[in-house]
Amino acid sequence: MTDVAEIAPRIYHGTPQTPNAAFIGVMPGRYACISYARPDQVDLAETHCGERIMFDNGAFSAWTKGKPTNWPAFYKWLEPRLVGKRWAVIPDIIDAPSQMQDGLLNEWPFGVELGAPVWHTDEPVNRLLRLCEKWPRVCFGSTGAHWKVGGDDWRARMDEVWPQLGNSHPKIHMLRGVAVARDYPFRQRRQQQPSAERMEA
Repeated sequence: MTDVAEIAPRIYHGTPQTPNAAFIGVMPGRYACISYARPDQVDLAETHCGERIMFDNGAFSAWTKGKPTNWPAFYKWLEPRLVGKRWAVIPDIIDAPSQMQDGLLNEWPFGVELGAPVWHTDEPVNRLLRLCEKWPRVCFGSTGAHWKVGGDDWRARMDEVWPQLGNSHPKIHMLRGVAVARDYPFRQRRQQQPSAERMEA
């Protein structure tokens, strides 16, 4: 029998949350997003959130500030932290062609279960479909005309993309997407899979 049950999207709460007492007060049992660009509370997250952590590669922050990236250093920082169900956003380059993005995927050292590639909304949909065939989790990064998450252009792109994913897509993580987490079917409907393990935003 096909399992088509749905639950609310999984929300990863961004950090840092200041002061530290605020983090300690609200985050135990919740999901945390720790960016390599702002790892201030990584120790707190590991203490209070356990395996409920995703690590962002910090590419967006580096791009907005005009700073260079250092992916070998990112991998070294990640290595002791990718345990259990923790996972990380694989390095990507804002506004770069698909070939360069795919090159970074080839350099990812931790395997498909511990990483999620980024599909940028201005990239071809066929690249997204390729990623969905290989990776159990894919991130959506809003770029170009779709920069404003929730805006008209962004919604038009989502309305174009979602029908092509069908009902058996992998986990989809919407970067910068908390406000729209319930507007699109981030929920997974893969046959014979527990729904709770396949839904995020």
